[in-house]
Amino acid sequence: MLQLKKQFAERVAIADLLGYVQFEMPTYFRLEVDPIGETYDEGLSARIADPLWMLARQWQFGEFDGEDAGWPVQASYSIGGTPVIGYGPGLKPDAAAFRPFAAGDAPLEAMVEAEPLLAEGFHPRANAEAGQMLVRLASGAGRGDIADAARAAYPGYKDKETMPDDPLSDPAGALWHLLLADRCIDAQALATDLRKNTDANGALLALPPALTDRGLAMDAAPVLANWLAWMADYIFEPETKSAWLPRRQEYAFEVAVGANGQSQILDSDEYIDGHIDWHDFDLKVGLPEGALPNSAGEALDDIKPRQSVPAQIQYAGMPASRFWEFEDGQVNFARLQAGPLDLVRMMVAEYALVHGNDWFLVPARVKAGGLYRVMDFAVTDTFGRQTIVNPITADRGLNWRLQGLTSPNGPADAQWLFVPPPLSDTLEGDPLEEVVLVRDEMANLAWAIEKRVQGVSGEPLDRALEDQRYSIRQQPTVTGTDATQFYRLMTPVPSHWLPLIPVRKSAADLSVSLLLQRAGMERFYRVDDAAMAAIDGYAEFIERLRESPDFVEVVPFDPELPVDEQDVQVFIFHPRGRLLRASPQGSISLDSLLIEEAEVPRAGAVVERRFNYARTADGRAWLWVGRKKRVGRGEASSGLRFDCAVQSEQY
Repeated sequence: MLQLKKQFAERVAIADLLGYVQFEMPTYFRLEVDPIGETYDEGLSARIADPLWMLARQWQFGEFDGEDAGWPVQASYSIGGTPVIGYGPGLKPDAAAFRPFAAGDAPLEAMVEAEPLLAEGFHPRANAEAGQMLVRLASGAGRGDIADAARAAYPGYKDKETMPDDPLSDPAGALWHLLLADRCIDAQALATDLRKNTDANGALLALPPALTDRGLAMDAAPVLANWLAWMADYIFEPETKSAWLPRRQEYAFEVAVGANGQSQILDSDEYIDGHIDWHDFDLKVGLPEGALPNSAGEALDDIKPRQSVPAQIQYAGMPASRFWEFEDGQVNFARLQAGPLDLVRMMVAEYALVHGNDWFLVPARVKAGGLYRVMDFAVTDTFGRQTIVNPITADRGLNWRLQGLTSPNGPADAQWLFVPPPLSDTLEGDPLEEVVLVRDEMANLAWAIEKRVQGVSGEPLDRALEDQRYSIRQQPTVTGTDATQFYRLMTPVPSHWLPLIPVRKSAADLSVSLLLQRAGMERFYRVDDAAMAAIDGYAEFIERLRESPDFVEVVPFDPELPVDEQDVQVFIFHPRGRLLRASPQGSISLDSLLIEEAEVPRAGAVVERRFNYARTADGRAWLWVGRKKRVGRGEASSGLRFDCAVQSEQY
């Protein structure tokens, strides 16, 4: 029985005029379950004398309602799989385009993303660093003459090729030129000549004439062979055609899996995020014409069933499974608000509260780089009963599953799960090139904005900084005018903003589907003698534009006049980088890039080229250059206007 112990002091004060009694609240008040005990242990235990009351409350809340089922204590299953046997780049590659895939090859991400870098001279600084590695190896072997001969025979960073035309717009290129000019080795040229004199095992059989003419003999072969082996692992460059689709700014490729003479094709036509996973693939119906890579290998099937103990799945914010268990303070399902149409929110709440503790996990270790399925599955519960678990069949007409491969021409198949070849977390460098695809509603255009491109050294160049060097405008030279406003045909647009013009897919296509064709903005510059002498540095500026055939096209203003008699010339600015080129090796004036209109949404898109570095399961390091696409930050405004009047001081 609870007893009340109360101690308080009271004070009575009689008012002089009002005549009432004033009481003071107690200063000490405590409720105890035990008036004699010195601790709170007995009180905090909250013992009750009627356990039947607790059982009744449990019965009222449904604690005793159960199902005629036991807790799973053992799972017996077997897994069947087929290994990856080939890789084919592009959309719908034929059988001849597939290359064999074996253990020890480059990771699948590198095969898909890698593009030529040293082979086509797109990064002179990286080429010079590879030559510096030969200097270190030769110095360590006490053969400084090898480095001297290689530097003389294969000079890197030639003066005319590596010095930017405008050092102020490409400061990194100018600094690397000052540091490396006439001091480094053209590693790619040297490696190409050395590989011509190697056998199938990589042994160096002879030296190139350029080295022997400078006094080197075959005793230098061990150092050069060691460096050549290092070059093979320096930067991974592709051996097959690119999987990049310029028209969609995405990668597309296929993977062949098979064993025992049977093959299947996994198709990935929208790969953009830099990490290949099972959900990037669809199960393709049919095989390409021709012979696929050899599928005579062995299947990855289990010889005998596996045994495992199921573990209950837990996740962050999971409700307590028992009524009397304290909930996590960070989760409050009582405050969950859902309207009549918030079906997804109500489904998540129902799943968490009703079925949250009904899921179990059975881990299965498999060999990466294969297509797997569970062949049979049996569960033994606490009552000793064994239940055969079969795959859930899809409803008729339902072509979607939570997990599993989807076939574009047939129903979803949840029995197969693709485990890609393993790759560690990829380290990404700063963007070598960055292009933003945006819509401009005010100008009624779409734009491709080149924010960064590779300069002459291979390091990124800020095109906004470069555009400031191209922003020279002539002041009106009309004499004796007091006009306060001038008519402008078109407001200027930065040179790295390239318009995307809508065009039909074909002349016979009368539908509303369009493509976006990359174009170039025209700028008009006076080239007469008066204009050349009016502004300091203007003549050098025009000459620099004329000497930039890679991305600046010169067009006469009046085709009927000779070039030397033109007072005005038109300069068309084209992209400098590779992302907005259909063919990087061709002439920019003949290059035409078409982009699907759906690839430029209202949110925009950002496409980047970066260095990627990762390791495979065998510990080997891989370095390559790949591309990624992500969602942009909305629309943009170029400020383009036509037929406008501006103040004279703003002209």
